[in-house]
Amino acid sequence: ASLSIASCHWRRFLRRGRALGFGMDLACWAPKDKSVSVPVPPPTCFLSCIVAAAGLRLWGRRIPVLPDTVQRLIVLTARVAGASAAGVGIWHSLAARDHCLARFTPVSHGHEVQQLMTDGPFASSRNPMYVGMVSTIWGLGLLDNTWWAPILSLPFLAYLEFIVIPVEEAHLSRRFGSSWEEYCRKTPRWVF
Repeated sequence: ASLSIASCHWRRFLRRGRALGFGMDLACWAPKDKSVSVPVPPPTCFLSCIVAAAGLRLWGRRIPVLPDTVQRLIVLTARVAGASAAGVGIWHSLAARDHCLARFTPVSHGHEVQQLMTDGPFASSRNPMYVGMVSTIWGLGLLDNTWWAPILSLPFLAYLEFIVIPVEEAHLSRRFGSSWEEYCRKTPRWVF
């Protein structure tokens, strides 16, 4: 009985942390593992792209996706599509994060993965959080009618593709072996 009470309190603690989203180590239960460490956490790079794009949009040269001569309805439709892509991207990233945390598997680097996620958001992509981040950046660019966000997402994509994801996949391959290899055969790294 005391174990179920403790488990209930722990889940409530995690939900509260998810709702607040700050000041909490959401991977505190997982053992540390330096082999999964990366130089800069992807969420930091993601937020840096958004802030830099906003700064360049405000104080730099304007690079519109749609020129000023385009009809207002087309611009409005593009902005609605951008807002939708950004919203879906945020939702997808948070859904993937919550899916992991519900199974006590950390999402932060430097911690040992507890369980291989192959269902939910991870059924269609091996990296749904990163797909969500990129969708959010591109959507915000379309919403704001600027090329700055997609342009600044290119170094972020390169960082994910050539530094972060190889570190993660090497760790998962060591940890889960044939289960990981089978998952890789069935599920794309990104979306396609």
